[in-house]
Amino acid sequence: MVSLIFSSHNLLKTKVQDLGYDIMELCYICININYNQTNILFMRNIKNLEYLLRDINIIRKKYEEREANEDNFNLFTILRKDSDERYLHSRFISSLLDFRGPHKLGNTFLSLFLNVVRSKFEHDEGNIDICPNNSIRSEYKNIDICLINKLKQQAVIIENKIYSGDSNHEEEGQLERYYGTLIEEDKIPRDNIEVYYLTLDRHEPSDDSVGTLKKFPELKDKVQCISYSLEILDWLKKCVKESYNKPSLRESIIQYTKLIENMTNNDTTIDERIELIDIIGNNDDNLQSAKMLIDNFRHVQWHTLYNFWKELREELQKQGYNIFQLIQNNEIDLLVHGGPIQRKIDLCLIITTSKKLPIYISANYENWLFWGVYEDEGSEKIPEIYHNTIEELVNKSSEYQKEGHWICQKYLSCNEDEKVVCSDFSREGTFKLISPKHRSKIIECIVSEINQFVMELENMISNSEEKFTNE
Repeated sequence: MVSLIFSSHNLLKTKVQDLGYDIMELCYICININYNQTNILFMRNIKNLEYLLRDINIIRKKYEEREANEDNFNLFTILRKDSDERYLHSRFISSLLDFRGPHKLGNTFLSLFLNVVRSKFEHDEGNIDICPNNSIRSEYKNIDICLINKLKQQAVIIENKIYSGDSNHEEEGQLERYYGTLIEEDKIPRDNIEVYYLTLDRHEPSDDSVGTLKKFPELKDKVQCISYSLEILDWLKKCVKESYNKPSLRESIIQYTKLIENMTNNDTTIDERIELIDIIGNNDDNLQSAKMLIDNFRHVQWHTLYNFWKELREELQKQGYNIFQLIQNNEIDLLVHGGPIQRKIDLCLIITTSKKLPIYISANYENWLFWGVYEDEGSEKIPEIYHNTIEELVNKSSEYQKEGHWICQKYLSCNEDEKVVCSDFSREGTFKLISPKHRSKIIECIVSEINQFVMELENMISNSEEKFTNE
């Protein structure tokens, strides 16, 4: 390009040559100057980012000190996984909505909830059925939370999604199925059905969930997206105020509120948030550094996942395992950069032992990383010698489970804040993979567990063969 410019300006070309420069040499100098300037600017931005993170670290440490001094006992996290949609979240929310529930406050909580979501559902106590409830703990026709006023022929569907995706089928979508059931079986008019899609961050349901059948074209516009971070937290805080004279109930709601605040990253104080804003907005360098971090975080995620699977593969090879199936770069591309549907893919690294036993290391979308032995018609065949032994090991050890085509599977034995969900960097365990030190720790855990599993199998087979020989 520079050469073309000079070629079109003969006078300038002559002057440049008079100074003793060749045209292509000058092009090189221009490019080199530009590269050096870009490199200097980049390094300055990195240094500014380091300063910004240093200042933010001060706030984080103050926050951690506050957390350490607080009473963090939480019955909900002790009894259930925080991601348990059905048995924790849906049941607790439904128990508050239920005017017949043990809270003894009638429809107070129900009214507050309906006001928060701006529902038109009429909630006269005598005519409402709420499922699940204190007496009937099962869902109503698989709907997470369902409110029905049979007298007024009204209904409310609340589909609860913490981390899981929509459970769609080829013949119909999940929300289509629930919506159609209320219309066709319960004879609720379409105009009298409200549909709420409850998630952590208020994201929308998949197109398949509302439009596979294309039987209810109005459904897509009827779905109202609500979130734990906004509507549910707002409602819970109102519930706490109404429970001022019921200490046990009030403390239960407060504990659940803290759980939701933690899950939705709403557990910082207003003062801490203002301090964070002040630091970022303190000068232009801090603003640009924050923007640089945000703009590049997708790339950080990609390289983190790439490094994790590459380092895991290399460590397994060092241990003598053969690689049967790799994690492909395009799979990581889709998981990190893909759209709402494209990114819903499962990652799977398959290795084989020296005796050809295939072991799968799986990162299913929105599920914790786990490993195990899998067998169906399309999978790698398991040597016959292992079948009975694996079954025996699963039966005698609570560490391993059998589920569907997984004849043996195991989630990593690690702390809650170390569990990895490859699709979700808002989870602490996944985020920590950015650190080479932490990546190495998780990889060591995976390899150690697989080694232990293989060794147990080999010992059991060896003992069985020895016993058979002696007999």
